Amino acid sequence: MFLREVQFQNWPQEADTYPFNLLAFQGLSVISFRTAVTFFVGENGSGKSTLLEAIAQGAGFNPEGGNRNHIFSTANTESSLHHYIRLSWLPKVTNGFFLRAESFFNFSS
Repeated sequence: MFLREVQFQNWPQEADTYPFNLLAFQGLSVISFRTAVTFFVGENGSGKSTLLEAIAQGAGFNPEGGNRNHIFSTANTESSLHHYIRLSWLPKVTNGFFLRAESFFNFSS
């Protein structure tokens, strides 16, 4: 296990704006990961990619994909959710790769 939980903290007062108005995040204080593999399932626009991008940013990765050394940006489409989460690790991850399907072409080229 690496990522043990995501804690939501200091939620902004204006919770009627994206991504804080998504039903998936309302009333949520923590997500615990207890298995080696986790599946995020939901309708389009429900917050799956938003949460994964916030986790990637919280871990130090570029929200458009790659490892920690890949610094590029084609369009700033990520949310500010990463400012409102705290990640708990065991052990702490220092290497990795964030594969974001929507921007993988830009990364690979």
